[in-house]
Amino acid sequence: MTDQTAAQGAESLEVERKYEAAIGLRLPGADAFAAAGFVAREPDVQRLSARYFDTSNGDVARGGFAVRVRQGGKDDGWHLKQRTVQGTRELLWPYSAEMPQALREEIEGRIGVSFDRLLPIAELETERTTMVLCDAAGRELVEIADDRVRAREGVTGVRRVWREWEAELLPAAGSSDAGAAVLDRVEPVLLAAGATPSLSFAKIARATGQLIAVARAAGAEDTEIAALEQLDASDRRAAQEETP
Repeated sequence: MTDQTAAQGAESLEVERKYEAAIGLRLPGADAFAAAGFVAREPDVQRLSARYFDTSNGDVARGGFAVRVRQGGKDDGWHLKQRTVQGTRELLWPYSAEMPQALREEIEGRIGVSFDRLLPIAELETERTTMVLCDAAGRELVEIADDRVRAREGVTGVRRVWREWEAELLPAAGSSDAGAAVLDRVEPVLLAAGATPSLSFAKIARATGQLIAVARAAGAEDTEIAALEQLDASDRRAAQEETP
């Protein structure tokens, strides 16, 4: 659901599940989703370009927020994202060359950071293939996104490349319990195609190599830390292999 106010922009709540997908995997087709009770619409390919911002001390990320500007796709524009237990709450303003004044005020009010302390911390180029899953009545329930991501850290210049699938609930999916049930029906289809649940909770944390630090701060076990280290090493290696 999206609401619009002059002060806040458009607000939405993202509820999604992320999956690792090897480069050679094929996104499941309409027949596979039909067996799970969905009607799959024709895939659509988009190219997205995004820049993320934070202070040199990481104040935005530490507060559970992300600030970005994206060109391309359905949510082209400026974003303020906040992780919550329900999902990711997002405020969106239309694209402009400069950060909107209302977003600057939100950053200062919610995070306590002046916008002039922000600097670019990462650039992401994403080739996204999306497929909308509907019920028999044509209601749009889930958007499947197949993302091929190329990321570059703003400060260190470290590059990472990965592929991930996302299953995101759409408003017609209903309440949180109903939505979870819908995602539970989608997941076996993606796993059967070769995907695995992802340890990454956000592209920006993965792009800047912060997944490990966040996991350690949360008291993650050694096995999870080791898995995240392997994930980051794989992302860096993929970028090196891709570089001419």
